[in-house]
Amino acid sequence: MGRPLAGVGPRVSTDAAPQTRVPRVVAVLALAIFVLGTSEFMITGLLPEMAHDLDVSIPQAGYLISAFAVGMIVGAPVMAVVTLALPRRTTLLASLVVFVAGHGWPRWRRTTRWCSSPGW
Repeated sequence: MGRPLAGVGPRVSTDAAPQTRVPRVVAVLALAIFVLGTSEFMITGLLPEMAHDLDVSIPQAGYLISAFAVGMIVGAPVMAVVTLALPRRTTLLASLVVFVAGHGWPRWRRTTRWCSSPGW
């Protein structure tokens, strides 16, 4: 085999690229994805308690996971289309605020007397 022709083939640089900092928004996005993904799987570990509270069998309570999945299948594309005209960052932050409020409300509700009646 002969020598490769000069100037033919890809050029490979041996210079190291300067290190750049990862934007803070990437860390927030990674944390949000982790929290959202984790919360989707938490219901599986809570099935026995939920079945007991709802007075149904564990397989019947498992239908809640299916209902959640159907909600995600239907809701995600609908939300994507509805928020298409909005800025992405605003949409992400608003979604996270709704998520945090939805998860914080039951905790807040249990610690206050504002709505402490058993049926609320």
